Amino acid sequence: MPNLDSLKKLINYHFVFITTAVLFVGLTVINLVGTNILATQGFAVSESDSKTFMLEKENQRLSVKIEESVRLSDLEEKAKQSGFIRSKSIVYLPTPPTFASR
Repeated sequence: MPNLDSLKKLINYHFVFITTAVLFVGLTVINLVGTNILATQGFAVSESDSKTFMLEKENQRLSVKIEESVRLSDLEEKAKQSGFIRSKSIVYLPTPPTFASR
């Protein structure tokens, strides 16, 4: 027969319970801290994404303005070189309605 007293002394249930509780609380705190860190970084990434999106839209709009200004200035310069002048009055000619004929 094994000696039960020595086995009880070897495995102290009170010690095992406290060790398990401390380990559980420690892992819970580590999980909570890790989740908080990841959530904070998620907000920072989301904010950076929104700023990036706004800057891309502004960049696209500025590119269009640059293209328009370059094209209009080139067109005006070519018109001046060809002898065109700026008209002071614009006349619109009415056009008769068109119908498709078979």
